[in-house]
Amino acid sequence: MSLEYRLVAFLALASSLLYMDSRYEYLDRVRYSVAYLTTPVYWLADIPTRASFWIDDVFVSQRDLLEENTQLRQQLLFAQRELQLLAGLASENSRLRELQEASQAVQGRVMTAEIINVSNDPGSRRVLINRGAQNGVIEGQAVLDAHGLMGQVEEVLPFTSWVLLITDSRHGTPVQVNRNGERTIARGSRGDAPELELEFVPDTADISVGDLLVSSGLGQRFPKDYPVAEVTSIIHDPGQPFAQIRARPLAQMDRTRHVMLVIPDNEAIVGPPMIFDAPTNAIEDVPVTNLPDDFSPAAAESQPAPASNPAPGSAQQDTAGGIQ
Repeated sequence: MSLEYRLVAFLALASSLLYMDSRYEYLDRVRYSVAYLTTPVYWLADIPTRASFWIDDVFVSQRDLLEENTQLRQQLLFAQRELQLLAGLASENSRLRELQEASQAVQGRVMTAEIINVSNDPGSRRVLINRGAQNGVIEGQAVLDAHGLMGQVEEVLPFTSWVLLITDSRHGTPVQVNRNGERTIARGSRGDAPELELEFVPDTADISVGDLLVSSGLGQRFPKDYPVAEVTSIIHDPGQPFAQIRARPLAQMDRTRHVMLVIPDNEAIVGPPMIFDAPTNAIEDVPVTNLPDDFSPAAAESQPAPASNPAPGSAQQDTAGGIQ
């Protein structure tokens, strides 16, 4: 048979096989068997490549390992720093959101400030804020945080101001019990604990542990009804006319960073901070330094108002009931 006939025969056979494979899939098992038999060939052909990778991993130099270890340590340090920054930003964002929500409960305008220092004097509790006379801060201005009353501005500098905290033993805050409206003075503790002591509270006063103390607004120094403290302990001494009551401030003085300064509508009511504002309307403008040592709010409220001088020509009733 000539070459031409053989070529035509092979082409016809190939065409028939292609048609039968595409039509009836007769050669699938043949291809599967051939692939199974040729797998060792592929595996043997890949041995040089895998051996080269293995040699590179085994014979890598110690210097390369040290350099890679150093780079990984630097990347880990940068990643940890970024993580700490993100955590700090998230915490600060949460505190600012709380401060913004609390500012809506304050009547009037507020100005935000940041605590930048704490007084190192063990005899006083003061903090330094980054707002001063250039920002419109004035003495006696109330300072709040998102949780409660913090204190008032004691000293104003050009760009900073010192704030006297309510836990300072020199500071007195007019408060009232939110449950029944009973008024008293919350003074900073004389001990080391940052807490408040209620002054001149009669032993029969209706105050219980857990009561919320809010600012009464007397003296017009602090916003009315803003949270101040929570009563934590009450001690009744039969030999004393007043109960010993302690309260925990609600302001986070040792943790907060951002505070609010209340801008009064009438700046004439703000002046040098008075250590004690009087707790009753009858004597609300009298500083504590002019009060007697045995002063009691209950006694002041129970005293009758002094009689006014009669006008000329008016009749006056004497003690016997007659008319002069």
